[in-house]
Amino acid sequence: MELFRVVFSLACLIVSPVVASFSCIESAKGYCVVEHVTEPYDSFPGDQTAIWIRNSTLPRINRTLFERLPNVENLMIHRLQIEQLTLDGCPALDTLFASYNAIERVDVITEGLPLRQLHLYQNRLTDIESLQKLTSLEQLYLHENLLETLHFEVFVPLEQLKILTLQRNRLKRIVTSMASGAPLVMPRLEQLFLQFNLLPYLDTGLWRMERLRVLDLSHNQLGYLLTFLEELPALRSLELHHNPWNCGWLYGMLERVKARAIVVTGDTADCAPEEESVILVDQTCCRENASTPDPVLLLVSRTAIVDELQHRVRDAKKQIELLEEAQRKQRHQFQELAGRLASLETLCTGAAVKSQVPKK
Repeated sequence: MELFRVVFSLACLIVSPVVASFSCIESAKGYCVVEHVTEPYDSFPGDQTAIWIRNSTLPRINRTLFERLPNVENLMIHRLQIEQLTLDGCPALDTLFASYNAIERVDVITEGLPLRQLHLYQNRLTDIESLQKLTSLEQLYLHENLLETLHFEVFVPLEQLKILTLQRNRLKRIVTSMASGAPLVMPRLEQLFLQFNLLPYLDTGLWRMERLRVLDLSHNQLGYLLTFLEELPALRSLELHHNPWNCGWLYGMLERVKARAIVVTGDTADCAPEEESVILVDQTCCRENASTPDPVLLLVSRTAIVDELQHRVRDAKKQIELLEEAQRKQRHQFQELAGRLASLETLCTGAAVKSQVPKK
């Protein structure tokens, strides 16, 4: 019987997973550093709000880990060979560094997370649709991924977003309008980085980014923009260099840029001397034989803006009509009141006269 108990205990030790408890091995950059993390997880230091998991391999990050970190506000999970990231069960998380991994997609299960900063650069992202649930985001870093086509309306629910980095992806197409045809409104976006992609054209005609100060479009395949910049009233810095701009379009754009005192960084090197059609315009290279703006696309873009302005005018007219109607009603009420006061004054005057007539 005793032998049976010993054998049974050994079997349980072999079959049962080893549950690890993790502790801080050092403090670095304000983080509690935890190393050699493996599943299944037991516990992490409960008094720490900033944890850096290091020297570990964790292909999947999901609720199983996050529920062990209920008080963590700042989590760094760089270089852990993560392939799947599911945000679920992290109610206090404010900042997440998950760069230098192999993440292809991020799933967001819990809506309304307080996450304000999300660093996902240097991954393998091809789909970011789920990120629209992170409505508290202020900074989103998506550069150096594998994005090819991007629908900008995915960012519209992120009304607090201020910084968006998309440089060094493989972007060939950006859909900048809403499916409904309505303008694309990003009220707090201040910095947008799109450099080092493969964009052949970009239509910002329906962008409504009233606070955008910095826009980097350098190192693409852009020959022209479908824009007059009127939709970006706060723009102060515009990077245009290293694009095959159409010279005619560039002349006009640079005139508008100068009129608004927008800083434009020119090409640092001379334009390719072996190409006779390439010239330098105000330190920005352009091609005389480059593709010209498609009149149809320009018309569609401008028509959309005109339609929106006409809609605003119609709304304004309705408001004016309502105000005029309210004013007419008030004027009528005032006239009625004035008439009643006059009648009352007449009655009072008549009564006073009668009271002064001597009785016979």
